[in-house]
Amino acid sequence: MSDTPPNPAEPPPSAPESEKPEPLAPEPSSDPPTPAPVSHQEPTPMLDVHPPHQPVHNWKDFLIHMSAICLGLLIAIGLEQSVEYFHHRHQASEARASIQQELLVNTPFMRHNSDRIAIDQQQLAKDMDVLNSNAPDAQALSRLQYSWSLTRPNDAAWNAAKTNGSIALIAPRDIEAANYFYSSTSELVPVFFAYITDMDAAAAIVDHARIAGRLDQSEREQLHSLTAAEIGRARVFSTIFPYQLNALEATKLDR
Repeated sequence: MSDTPPNPAEPPPSAPESEKPEPLAPEPSSDPPTPAPVSHQEPTPMLDVHPPHQPVHNWKDFLIHMSAICLGLLIAIGLEQSVEYFHHRHQASEARASIQQELLVNTPFMRHNSDRIAIDQQQLAKDMDVLNSNAPDAQALSRLQYSWSLTRPNDAAWNAAKTNGSIALIAPRDIEAANYFYSSTSELVPVFFAYITDMDAAAAIVDHARIAGRLDQSEREQLHSLTAAEIGRARVFSTIFPYQLNALEATKLDR
């Protein structure tokens, strides 16, 4: 072992690589991050008019330049209007075809509804006669009948054309009959649901009375009230359905 003391002027021996301390991470800055610059791009105008590339020295050059500008603007506007015109024409053609097809589908439905209402009116009149008579319960219950078989017309094509504005592109004289059919159908929706609801209610009362084997006075009164209301609604249907059928047959949008 050497007895020579270490020289203080000499630097101490370096530590191995594995024992060297890691450098301290920089402390996080408290300043907010600088936002990245955002580039604002001006929207491209639909019609861009450029200034003349050469100076205008006289009225002739000025008139030539203004004429070129006016001609360019007219051409651009004309092209835009032409594209819009053909687009609207295509929209109207599609709307006419889809509505006409829907009306053709609705025609047999309305004929069925018209025939069925005529049958319902006869049966409701018989039911009212039975309720007004003093027939025994068993006889009255065997003669009372309440049922319905109506179909609500389709209106998807019409509503779609109203939503996208295609209806406004069809001439009023061409769409007048179809408009009456669809508007009257929409107005009849509450009457339609009231008709089938009261008809089912009357049928339920009759079914219950048949199971019980008797028809008491309160049930007779309920059936009388329901039958009278159904007769009134059937009269409304029988009045409007013929007009709706005429509107269906009068509409020719596929021409």
